Amino acid sequence: MDYRLSFFCRSGEEGGAEALDRTLDRLLESGDGLWGESSGPLEDSVAAFRLGTVRGDGLGPVADLLTLEVRVGVAEIAESVIAASPHDERGIWGCDLLVTVTLGGNDPDWALLHRIWIAVVGLWAAVAWDESSGFGVAAGAIPKP
Repeated sequence: MDYRLSFFCRSGEEGGAEALDRTLDRLLESGDGLWGESSGPLEDSVAAFRLGTVRGDGLGPVADLLTLEVRVGVAEIAESVIAASPHDERGIWGCDLLVTVTLGGNDPDWALLHRIWIAVVGLWAAVAWDESSGFGVAAGAIPKP
């Protein structure tokens, strides 16, 4: 079963590819190298990348790849915002960027998930949410699938 962690952000980004590029740049500044497979822009407002932390020998990722998807636009993410916070208890209504990280497989790259968490919070003061804990999810207590 896959684990998905979402981040609701106010970014001002114009497109999915630009937001993804900013995220990847921040990740590359913050630690070990990355192994990646572009999923290409899915449409102007959505971009995705499969990535993992690169092994020391550079011959592949240390764990299963995760999927990093960014979706830009208030209208584009409205359903997700309303589903997560129907009465705007967390002040996320009006967010214009949704970053979703999906981990799967037998050996998820938890360390990279934490790096992504730090990057998106640093870039856009993101608010984290997952299906099991809602907004109560904490970086140190992410459930393992």
